Order: sequence, then C-alpha cells, then structure tokens
Amino acid sequence: MTLPDLSLPERLLLLGADFTRHHDILLRINSAHPAHATVAAAEHIPAPQALARGALDAREAIRAAPGLYPSRDVERVLARMTQLATLAVIAADHLLDAVDLLSTAVFPSPGQKAATGLTGTQTAEAAHHIRLAGQLTGLGAEDCLAAAGLLARELRQWHPGAFRPLPALSSAQQAALEAVAAGRVTLDRQEDKVLVELGTGRITITTIRSLESRGLIRREPCALWLHAERLHLTAEGCQALAAVLGRPRSAPPATLPPAARPTTARAATR
Repeated sequence: MTLPDLSLPERLLLLGADFTRHHDILLRINSAHPAHATVAAAEHIPAPQALARGALDAREAIRAAPGLYPSRDVERVLARMTQLATLAVIAADHLLDAVDLLSTAVFPSPGQKAATGLTGTQTAEAAHHIRLAGQLTGLGAEDCLAAAGLLARELRQWHPGAFRPLPALSSAQQAALEAVAAGRVTLDRQEDKVLVELGTGRITITTIRSLESRGLIRREPCALWLHAERLHLTAEGCQALAAVLGRPRSAPPATLPPAARPTTARAATR
C-alpha cells in the first residue's frame, strides 16, 4: 500500500471542509441586502461547481486505488460521492436562479435610469433558491466524515500496516476532531468560547487549545455573521483523524446519513 492510498480518507476530510466553507457563505449571502446578495451569489457559483468536481475526482481516485476491494462499504462511499456531486451541481443551479431573480431589479437594463426594486415575492423566491442550495449541500461535511470512516476501515481491514503510527488521542480530542471535520464547531473569539451545533457533545476550550498546540486544527475567519472563527483540520489533523477512524476500536460511522433531496425536480446541468 502506497502513500497515495493512505491519503484517500484524508482527501474526503479536506473535501468536507470545503463543503463547510461553502455552507457558511450561503448562510451569510441569504441574510445580506439584495444588491450585495446578487454579487455574492454570482461570485459563489463556481464554489459548488468545484465541490462537484472534487467529489467526482475523489470517486475516481477510490475506484482506481490498488488493493482496495469493491466491498459493500466501498460501493456506498462511491455512491455517496456521486450523490454529493449531483447535489452540488443542483445547488449551483439554484444559485443561478437566485442571481437571475435578484439582478433583474438590482441591475436595471441599459434603458433604465434606476432599478425598479424587488417585489416581496421575488425576494422570497430568491432567498428560497439560496436556502435550497444550502440544504442540498448542508450534510456534505458530515457525509465526507462518514465516508472517510468507512474507507479508512476498509483500508485497515485489508492492509493493517498501512497507517503510520501517530500520537495517541484522548477520547475528548478524537470527538473534537470529528466534530470539527463535520463542520460543527466555531469559536467566539471575544469570549474565547467554543460554540457547537445542537446535538454535538460539549467541547472545551482546553481541548481545542491542545489540538491547536499539536498542529491538528486551525482557526479561519468565519463567513457567518455571529461567529468569529471556524475551526478546520490541518493536513496533519486529517492524517491523525483518518488513522484513528481506521482503527477497529474507534468504531467509525457504520452508516451514511440520508442524502438531502431536491424539493422539486430540476436538471443537474444547464
């Protein structure tokens, strides 16, 4: 087993971080003034398109990995990458529709001296499209974490010596890494307080600092209005978590959460 094979679960974790960044930006766009939302949504359209390409690239890398047998779990990971790619493309399609609605009033035609303004219906419909884009891709980070766990377990089963030894993680540290990978952890910098999504176990600032001191997580400016910083895994953090997920005693996720589905039927491409 070569190093590129070892990086497959890590690759999924990095993809999950990109889904988290994308989702944060969509939440902020949907709370912005229509003029700002129009520009921001238009500029953000390449992001879900890149997520789709990343998911498909990961799928092909998994398929081509030497010595990785097409077990049921591997097939499920491949299917989930296909689903994530499709959902990301549809999310981009929704953003295009939102931009079309917003730009009609915000940016008048050459013959107009000023914008006529959005109606309440147009504003609500544009916001609905942006919310749908977020809902379709909102489970991306969690899906990537679950898929990385399944893939790491497969690699561990067939190639028990594949993972390099890493410093031990406490249960609290491992739980924090998993929560970060799932896009569930932000920081209130002013109060030095850890903020986690509902349903996530408590994570202390001491645990966060211990992981930072080991270079396993880092802080990034967060696109959300009310949160100062978002926590993400470093490359070393992805490596550490992938190795822990691959250990039999770590009990990686056995099931993938259900994929989000479009509310209405839409074409995957324009």
